[in-house]
Amino acid sequence: MQFFQKKGLAALKDEDRREEWYDDWIAYQAEHQLYATLLTPRGRSSSSSEESFDLLRYARFLELIAYFSPAHGYSLQVTFLGLFPILISGSDALKAEALATLKAGGLFALGVSERAHGSDLLANEFRVSESEDGRLLASGIKYYIGNSNVARMICVLASRKKSAIAGKRPRRATPVLFALRPERAAGFQDHRKIRTFGVRAAHVGEFALNDQPLDASDVIAEGRDAWDAVIGTVTLGKFFLGFGSVGICEHAFAEAMDHVTSRVLYGKPVVAMPHIRLMIAEAYARLTAMKLYAYRALDYVHAARAADRRHILFCAVQKARVSTEGTRVMALLLECMGARGFESDTYFEMALRDVQLIPGLEGSTHFNINLTAQFIPRYFSQLVPELGEPSAIGTLDGAGRENPFLMDKPEGAIRTIGFPPPLRAYESLLDVPNVRRFVRQITAFGRLPHGGLPGRAVDDGAAMVLAQGRCQAIVAYGQLVAEQCAILKVSRELVSIIFQVLVTDMNVAALALGSLPELDPMETKWVRRLFIPARATAEEWEAVAQQATATTALGGPPRPTPPPLSPVG
Repeated sequence: MQFFQKKGLAALKDEDRREEWYDDWIAYQAEHQLYATLLTPRGRSSSSSEESFDLLRYARFLELIAYFSPAHGYSLQVTFLGLFPILISGSDALKAEALATLKAGGLFALGVSERAHGSDLLANEFRVSESEDGRLLASGIKYYIGNSNVARMICVLASRKKSAIAGKRPRRATPVLFALRPERAAGFQDHRKIRTFGVRAAHVGEFALNDQPLDASDVIAEGRDAWDAVIGTVTLGKFFLGFGSVGICEHAFAEAMDHVTSRVLYGKPVVAMPHIRLMIAEAYARLTAMKLYAYRALDYVHAARAADRRHILFCAVQKARVSTEGTRVMALLLECMGARGFESDTYFEMALRDVQLIPGLEGSTHFNINLTAQFIPRYFSQLVPELGEPSAIGTLDGAGRENPFLMDKPEGAIRTIGFPPPLRAYESLLDVPNVRRFVRQITAFGRLPHGGLPGRAVDDGAAMVLAQGRCQAIVAYGQLVAEQCAILKVSRELVSIIFQVLVTDMNVAALALGSLPELDPMETKWVRRLFIPARATAEEWEAVAQQATATTALGGPPRPTPPPLSPVG
């Protein structure tokens, strides 16, 4: 906080306007070994007892840095993506080199995407080939790569076509993941910075290699291991982006409240206008739900083990829904801010741009909705009642907030992941009418065959999968929000408004499902069972509006949600 408070919003906005890389922040974090302290697994360094991959501390840091500057947080998120494949590899030498580089203040990058193929990794054209004398040579172009201007090590995904064996069919190219050190690579060319709509002070670029020699020791993984390393890294790394969305919205919320409480129109404060109070209450409820879900999902990540991999569903929902909820919160706040929200001296104007990048570019929303849909049969039909709820990670000390399982090779298909009865999470909240309505919607959705429609599989057409996946995402989101509400004893009024929002969202998702042209009249009738009107009292709306306007202080630490979830302290 001290670095950003001393630098000030005006200087941060000036960097944003000029798209200027933040050398001062990189030097500051290197001097204080911030990234090394956050990302070095316990036991991998003997020099500092502070170093550990403490999941809660990392999440809080990402939330806090986004509160001040999402662009600065981007360098840390990308460093995680470039470092993690090495940490889960089998090469002790590469691990030691990577951690020494991190401790020296170096940044990392992950070179996966290409301009012509985007997220279609199977179509990548970056190649590793063998020369006649048996040497490995890497050639190709990577596009939209964060930190490509300064990364000391880049994990690059390529395809390796091995030499054909006489008399046999040509061998298919296999994925290979290798470590590139740009400073020592003569064939490395940092082509350009890609100018982006948001996080403009960060660096997203394009680089190329031309017949760059590689040593066998540079290879991190090959074949299925390379693929698993990339997918595992992206699954976990992109999950943490949700905490950035929370931090962005918290600062924007504080700035919006500062504006509406000080502005007077037609003889009364803007904050006193009934329609403004309703939008403030909804924005507050949605932001609170984002934070409740994100930190409860973190509990599942921390508790993950071979016999309990529920976190895979909750990570997908975090990437698909928490980040998109951030854009909805910003839209509501913009209606309260009016023209002031577009003025260039505000954090709010920057937040409007930056918050959209997370679901649109980083979160791969459609991919994660598709993944969420694949869990529907297991979530409702193949239950494991003995599975309990994980402990809250905040009750543990720093040493206990790592999870070594995350460093292991991922194993098992989605169909092997079990869930307890889905309505267990709501038992202590059933005295709230809107919670009971949401439970009725869950029950109706679960009673559809496979959580879908009669005679239709979950994979029956892209539109059908996405529509069902959006319903399932709301169901899973509601479960973790309910669990966290019970743990933190969230006020009855706030619970009611949060679930008013969720019931309404489920109605919208059900309408989209029921409107698909593939459905026949009988199928449409099945979907109608999901429609249940939500009702909260005027007193509940007003209580939440009062809570929202009373707990926000611009310039201080983020606090628009219950204090136990504050990202600091």
